[in-house]
Amino acid sequence: MELERQFWQAIVDMDVDAAISLLDGESVSVSGWGIHHFSPAEYREMALSGDARVTAFKFSEERVIFPTPDVAIATYKADQSITVSGKSQDLVIYDTTTWVRKDGTWVASAHTETARQTSS
Repeated sequence: MELERQFWQAIVDMDVDAAISLLDGESVSVSGWGIHHFSPAEYREMALSGDARVTAFKFSEERVIFPTPDVAIATYKADQSITVSGKSQDLVIYDTTTWVRKDGTWVASAHTETARQTSS
């Protein structure tokens, strides 16, 4: 979970290099916006474009399982504050990140996020 916090803090700080240092050579993200495969260079482009920014986060319901010694799957609830087009909003999402140890270094290979459903 410490790696998750490092990644999220890099996003908040807009420290793209720190975020990239935690990514695999090819990663994938799946959310309500679709499936996105990206390299570190493509992540840089995504991170620096657009007007949506995470400004704060808090994790709960954290759990990490190790299906093998070199694979870790982190699951957690993230309460996050974001700014989109200058307007702030708070969201609750449920996340999963698959971390893989390569040459002694843990890298994020896959990430999913699902927004909390609210009753209508």
